[in-house]
Amino acid sequence: MNPCKQCGEELPDEARFCYRCGTPVEQETVEKPSTVPAGPPPPLEFIQPALAGGMFLGILSSVPFISAGNCLCCAWVVGGGALATLLLTKQRPSGVALGDGAFVGVLSGLFGSVVATLISIPVRILSARFFASQQQAMEDALRQLGLEGPIRDLALRLASPEISATTLLFTFFMNLLVYSLFAMIGGILTVAILEKRRQAPVRR
Repeated sequence: MNPCKQCGEELPDEARFCYRCGTPVEQETVEKPSTVPAGPPPPLEFIQPALAGGMFLGILSSVPFISAGNCLCCAWVVGGGALATLLLTKQRPSGVALGDGAFVGVLSGLFGSVVATLISIPVRILSARFFASQQQAMEDALRQLGLEGPIRDLALRLASPEISATTLLFTFFMNLLVYSLFAMIGGILTVAILEKRRQAPVRR
């Protein structure tokens, strides 16, 4: 029973008006606590975004007529890390940490190194005739740089169309070093840009 605040008449709990004076009865609403606790965000899955970013940077940075020089090659690598990070953020719209962006960037650089090394095999085969015509000029250039002995021989071997375990391993590790570094930078920059946009005030 609830008393009327106007005249004091005892009213049942479901009454909406006082039976004596007609005063509306204020219903007290009790908010029930949420029974679903807010748990931690779901874990991120890094492999698929890193594979997509690695395919992107590995192909575009290793095909000669697409990469068109070292600067553009590094731009494709940074873009691959950024792509992997963008795909990662779709799993967590609230945002990811800088460490997550760096990690998925390094992973995309790893996958991109594998792709680029595999692509280098047909590229070396197709460039065999070109290298044969330019071999003497390359030897003269190395001699002018002061490279002699085993270092000169290794440089000529790596630039040659030769396909061996040594050249492929060297190509892979060089790609891994460069691609992981620049893809990590791309991932970190993407996280920072998205976080800045998320914190920017909405203009009306």
